Amino acid sequence: MDQPITETTEKPMYLTREFLESQLASNKTRIDELEKHISVVTQRSYGLAAEHNRMVEAMQEWTFEAIEAGTLNESEAQEIADICGFELTKEFELEVEVQYSITVNARNEEEAQNLIHEIDFDTVDYSSDSVQYLSSSIERVSI
Repeated sequence: MDQPITETTEKPMYLTREFLESQLASNKTRIDELEKHISVVTQRSYGLAAEHNRMVEAMQEWTFEAIEAGTLNESEAQEIADICGFELTKEFELEVEVQYSITVNARNEEEAQNLIHEIDFDTVDYSSDSVQYLSSSIERVSI
């Protein structure tokens, strides 16, 4: 059985200028409210993050002091570190001066100096067969 097709006609809707302006004003007000809310939530989030970081740092410092004083053992300290989200190590920036004493085989001083420039002192990588001896000593360490 075929059902008859019915046409639906929509009546055109005419919006007045006043209606459109009131909708625009209403939407702008809502956007302003949402922007203010976002700003408040963002500031609160930054505040909470800062407070959380202060608490973690304080807990880390307390844990180090307790280990040092002997009131906390290593496994207990590790459990606290895992719960609070910190490492049981601190970062130290050290300045180290190293003096090398190097013996090379060369024909003259210039060639000997050039051989030195080929050495990668950052990794102490010297692949040249001309380098016979390399030793180093730490002269000074600053913390």
